[in-house]
Amino acid sequence: MHRLTLPITLGLALSALPTQAMPQFELQARTPKLPPLPQVACDQDWAGLKQALEQAPANTPPLVLEGRYSNLGGTLERCNKFEEAIDVYDQERGLRNSPYSLGTARVLVKQQKLSQALDIYRQFHQSQAEILAHQQPGAKTPSEQEIDALAHQSLGEVLMALENVEGAMAEGRSKTIATLKQATQLAPNNGKIWQTLGQAHLHAQQFSSAQKAFRRRVELQESTDLTAKQLNARAYLHMGNVLTAIDEVQSIPVLQKAIALDPQLSDAYFVLGHSYTQQRRWKEAIASYTQRLKLSPTDGPSHLLMGNLLVRKGDAEKAFTHYRKFLGPDSSPTDDAELDTQTYLWLAKAQKNHNRLDAAVKTYEQLATLNPQDAKVLYEMGKVLSQLERWDQAIDVFQQAQDLVNSGQSEETASFKAETISVHLGEALAKRGLTTEALQVLRQAQQSLKADSISSEVKYSLSKVLMQVGKVWEARQILQTGLQQDHFYLKVANMDTTPAVKLEMLQGQIYSDLKRDDMALKHYQQAVRLEPKFALSYQAAGEALRRQGQYAQAILAFDKAVQLKPHDLSVIQQFYRGRGLTLLAQGKVNAAITDLERLIQLGSFDVEVAHGLGKALLRNNKPLAAIEHLETAYDMNPRHPQVLKDLQNAKRRSRTSIWRRRLLSRLGQ
Repeated sequence: MHRLTLPITLGLALSALPTQAMPQFELQARTPKLPPLPQVACDQDWAGLKQALEQAPANTPPLVLEGRYSNLGGTLERCNKFEEAIDVYDQERGLRNSPYSLGTARVLVKQQKLSQALDIYRQFHQSQAEILAHQQPGAKTPSEQEIDALAHQSLGEVLMALENVEGAMAEGRSKTIATLKQATQLAPNNGKIWQTLGQAHLHAQQFSSAQKAFRRRVELQESTDLTAKQLNARAYLHMGNVLTAIDEVQSIPVLQKAIALDPQLSDAYFVLGHSYTQQRRWKEAIASYTQRLKLSPTDGPSHLLMGNLLVRKGDAEKAFTHYRKFLGPDSSPTDDAELDTQTYLWLAKAQKNHNRLDAAVKTYEQLATLNPQDAKVLYEMGKVLSQLERWDQAIDVFQQAQDLVNSGQSEETASFKAETISVHLGEALAKRGLTTEALQVLRQAQQSLKADSISSEVKYSLSKVLMQVGKVWEARQILQTGLQQDHFYLKVANMDTTPAVKLEMLQGQIYSDLKRDDMALKHYQQAVRLEPKFALSYQAAGEALRRQGQYAQAILAFDKAVQLKPHDLSVIQQFYRGRGLTLLAQGKVNAAITDLERLIQLGSFDVEVAHGLGKALLRNNKPLAAIEHLETAYDMNPRHPQVLKDLQNAKRRSRTSIWRRRLLSRLGQ
């Protein structure tokens, strides 16, 4: 089971950091565990696909052709058609005029042809050394023995990845460790190789050996003035950091050992806070970041992460204090007013990210008091009120913002104009049922714009309201013209198809937004008729069919999409999402759990997926496992239908289950 907490809390936080504020200690990233490809993706005419590549037009750009060979090779590899994959990878290598193919090496590792793979990794590192020597004459290049060491490290990394990512070759951990030990013998002063060896020992649950490897890494790469205790503490720190990506529960005692050996080791508290956050142990996470800040009071990332935890807790005042320290640690008194404004903006953004929307409205109200002529503050407040479906308030706030801009009291920018507000005002009016007023606002905005990036949003919103009131022909004309002028490039960026198909997809998307899946389906089906090999139209049709309860047809559509684009990660993700939720709706709980867990392994989820997986586990009488996913769904959107009720039900059943086990234990049963 994969925890979903990190992308919501730490992921959002660190993605918001400016480059100069990124933490100096690099947190270990969790390696995605790629599930097998769906069988339907492997039911292909492989010979025909390869022949089509070999007969590609002569004017096909070389990079495009290389990419297609790489995609085909990768799909063959994941379908365990190894010889065919090697043949395709070798053709790709020929196109690149390269002496090696890392794809071929990886397949050889899977085939246990390790000597041949090792030769390829030697060629790779030799080539890298030659490139370095050419680009930086006089730079130190690795010796033949060091190249051999790097080749062994690459082989060990791939072995470890295959064991831990694909779940294959679990019996081969000893080969991984032996390969990496050989690398350390060839290059005993390479700290990165010792780090990799330590990781391999951790995956094998060999903690004593791991600690020795990490200690050697510290000796080579960190200060030579450290005491034995400090060396061991830092070794445990690096062990704990790696464990946060393997098993965060196991990371806690290891990090606590680091702190016990060196209570001044600030980074250990930082990683410990991260690990507690992954486990939703909010109080312990706050305590860890508090200690980190005592030792490193100006550490911006810790102030940011602490602020986020306090936003979760509902303590906006303390969160504001931490965000202020993060944004302006060296500010002067003359900067205070501007800093307060920036801090309130950051607080509101964090509250939105953590779905504390009522609190975000209050923050924007405070901002509006500080900056009464800032239309953008009112605009942002209106968007949050719209999320809360408080339409009358949203309309009033948007109109106030528009008045400020139109009167010249608030400045326009390239990305923020009166028409920007019109888009959201028009949609709020339409949601409130005031479609005549919505059309008036949006038509006026369209007339005042010529060629502008905002015109795309205006035309799309106008088309949506027109379709809502049944003026479909006019909406279609606006969309068609917009496509010709490339106004909808962001909405069709991933659609490599004809303008006619794009038009059908746009209309289908609008009907989906309007919750008119019957009409959306007609447009998606027309897109399929116009371009039978366009995977995204099948995918969209599958979603519309699922929402209408046409489950068998939905699964066929998802199957067809992944057959057409088996190498496309987003298509595979949508396949598992769509089929998993469809299977759940059909009552096929175990199959649904498998698909939704595979989707999460691929690094994709949303509130419907988290809620669906939680519901499925609850139906399977696994309330403890369900709680994790239902809490995530609640974090993502507390207003999502039924999620709070399901979460309360899971917690009640969990308490009952624990009480029953304890009672049976006392009775000796």
